[in-house]
Amino acid sequence: MLKNFGRKLLLSMVGATLTCLLVLVVDQQNRQLVQMAQTTDLSALIGAPSAQGEEPPSSKDAQTFSAYFSQLTRDRKDVEQVGAPSAGAPGASKPPIEEITAKDVFIADCTPICILDLEFPTFIFTDGEDEELQKKTDNVISTNCSAAHSRQALSCKMAVEYDQFIESNMKWFCHVDDDNYVNVKTLIKLLSRYSHTNDIYIGKPSLDRPIQATERISESKMRPVNFWFATGGAGFCISRGLALKMSPWASGGHFMNTAEKIRLPDDCTIGYIIESVLGVKLIRSNLFHSHLENLHQVPQIEIPNQVTLSYGMFENKRNAILMKGVFSVEDDPSRFRSVHCLLYPDTPWCPKTFAY
Repeated sequence: MLKNFGRKLLLSMVGATLTCLLVLVVDQQNRQLVQMAQTTDLSALIGAPSAQGEEPPSSKDAQTFSAYFSQLTRDRKDVEQVGAPSAGAPGASKPPIEEITAKDVFIADCTPICILDLEFPTFIFTDGEDEELQKKTDNVISTNCSAAHSRQALSCKMAVEYDQFIESNMKWFCHVDDDNYVNVKTLIKLLSRYSHTNDIYIGKPSLDRPIQATERISESKMRPVNFWFATGGAGFCISRGLALKMSPWASGGHFMNTAEKIRLPDDCTIGYIIESVLGVKLIRSNLFHSHLENLHQVPQIEIPNQVTLSYGMFENKRNAILMKGVFSVEDDPSRFRSVHCLLYPDTPWCPKTFAY
């Protein structure tokens, strides 16, 4: 009896030892992977300066763009994933948390095609006076910022956008680039899921992990910081409640000063203020799209459900959604006119026999 007991005890001890060794090996591998991810410098991928203080390049060359493209985001496990609910999905008919209209949403820097046929408050921010554009809409604002695509110029423009939104008293601030098309109906439906008085930061990151930066605390002291940010290339939205909390770091000339503390562009600075300073997590939505993703993967049947679409060139190839219609690619390279006529077929310049 004692012998049997001794055998069982010995087997239990051996099994426990092997289990502990296995856990230690797996844990060590995970630690190595995390360390590799945290020590990788992403500054070269986004055209931002390195920790040594190098200035970002004025334009992305093909090699940098390819490296950036390869870092496209994958699903995050630590944030809410927001998509378009299907008709039969649970909660698809759930009433919105807050009823809003297009007049509650401050859309900054939208491509002109969005504003010529729809009545909603879109504000176009330019680097100088544009008489032709001003004839078409009253919401043209000259930033007096540099026309360069530098970190400083982009931050200057974002600072003006933020201040204009605060003055507007609207409920939502949405920034999009001028190569985006905004589906306002879907945008309103998405924002209606949240209260504008809560801390809401929603968009789509372009990297698959937090960006690493160096925060300047004083002339001689710096510290590393890492945070998620929603790329301006796909667009992002911020609730008024959260935007007001950003004021000490974003209003007036503070946004430019904050951007210089981390030496990163405008959309990165937004993420830094919200995530790193205020501790509010980004809500990722797969309904926002930038030109730094493969837009061919957006099915045509799903186009009406998207919030933003984009287009661009990648390795001398056109990167745009695959959209059929009577508009040729030469006449409509971005496919935005085709999308617009799909969503709003009664637009005067849309062909009445538009085929998809």
